[in-house]
Amino acid sequence: MYLDQSQSLSPQQTVNISAKLITSIKILQLSAEELEQSIAQEALENPAFEIEELSQCQRCGAQMKDGVCPTCGSTTGTAQADDAVDWDDYSEPGLAGGEEEDFDPLARVEATASLEEALLWQMQAIIDPCDLPIAECLIGNLDSHGRLLISVEEVARMLRVDIGRVQCVLNTLQMQEPVGIGARDLRECLLIQLRWFREQGNPQPLAERLVDEYLPQLGEHRFMEIAREIHVPSSQVRQAWQFIRTNLNPFPAHAYDPSAGSISGNRVHTTLVRPDVVIRRTENGFEAEVVENKKYVFRLNPTYRNLITTLDPHQSSEEERQHIRQYTSRAQFFIDCIHQRWETLKKISDALLEYQYEFLEKGVRYLRPLTRGELAERVGLHESTISRATANKFVLLPEGRTISFDDFFDASLRAKDTLRELIEAEDPRHPLSDEELAALLAERGLNVARRTVAKYREAMHILPSRLRI
Repeated sequence: MYLDQSQSLSPQQTVNISAKLITSIKILQLSAEELEQSIAQEALENPAFEIEELSQCQRCGAQMKDGVCPTCGSTTGTAQADDAVDWDDYSEPGLAGGEEEDFDPLARVEATASLEEALLWQMQAIIDPCDLPIAECLIGNLDSHGRLLISVEEVARMLRVDIGRVQCVLNTLQMQEPVGIGARDLRECLLIQLRWFREQGNPQPLAERLVDEYLPQLGEHRFMEIAREIHVPSSQVRQAWQFIRTNLNPFPAHAYDPSAGSISGNRVHTTLVRPDVVIRRTENGFEAEVVENKKYVFRLNPTYRNLITTLDPHQSSEEERQHIRQYTSRAQFFIDCIHQRWETLKKISDALLEYQYEFLEKGVRYLRPLTRGELAERVGLHESTISRATANKFVLLPEGRTISFDDFFDASLRAKDTLRELIEAEDPRHPLSDEELAALLAERGLNVARRTVAKYREAMHILPSRLRI
């Protein structure tokens, strides 16, 4: 057998992705917070890039007027706390002018305070200043649910203080709002809240005992077993359990509303999500508005813009001309990429408005099945572009609810909503099984398998029928 090695030329097509295209794709898929960071970084590094940021409501995207949103009444703008108040205007009480002599500029700062800042302000007013480092350490070690991630002994060892002092500061922290903050586990969290009810004149002794001694059994709904052990009717155990479910919050940090700077109710979870697109109801139907488009004004620095055309080659060096060309073209490209991002979001939003009109008008039961591939064909974009443009982005609906872009493509939402309604309407003494729920869904035109019903039920944190008795 004879082997021969030779070279030959043949045409071949390859895809060469430019650096500019990669940058454009990255900007498209950034979240709102990541885009803010990129814009701030570009403004810091590029002298040819200028930006004007308008004060805008984080809840609905409307332009703020005198620190208040004319649309939703919120006082939460995009400015930072230190920039929201001109302290020179409030040097002494009564010198600011106007009729509101009792106006406190700190109230505007507090409106944008995080939970950690609010807790620290509360603690500063009631504890000894020498214990403030302990409070800072405790508050800094709270997780997103409001639970304490560090032990009293660890804090004492870290700060080289007495354990008793740390425990005293922790007790004070656990008396602050939102009620249940600073607990080390679920049991302590619920007991703190039950203690608060007792102090308010609404004691629940049976609920306190159940949480303290029978919390695992309570979670498994072993009401008859608990009733036999503590010698009370099972109906009383059920009533106490119902009180716990209705009035106590296992995640107290979720009840903190940063726009109000206070607790918004034990069972209300209010986390502020900033929408990327706002859908408004108009006389002609619905209209989509890209929030960032109204928030930022970009421009080239006037000096650089003039120099790029008027700079005399005989009076400047090649290095200076290269500097001006480089930063001017970089700034213009960055601005074009962001404008392209806004145009893409607008095009996608307008297509969703048209296709999901009944969902916006009548609710989740009228959400039509839609995939990103189908939407890509409707708007003339690639499916990957749709995925990047909608990732980690949110839409404010006309009803005031903020949802993820992903919800427009989630065909399970209609079935989940119907499933929740069926379970809420079931007979408490004879809860519906997953097979019965699947049959009822089929009667409503939703052909869902029993296994899928179980998956949806678990996703909604609803117990199986044997535990809903």
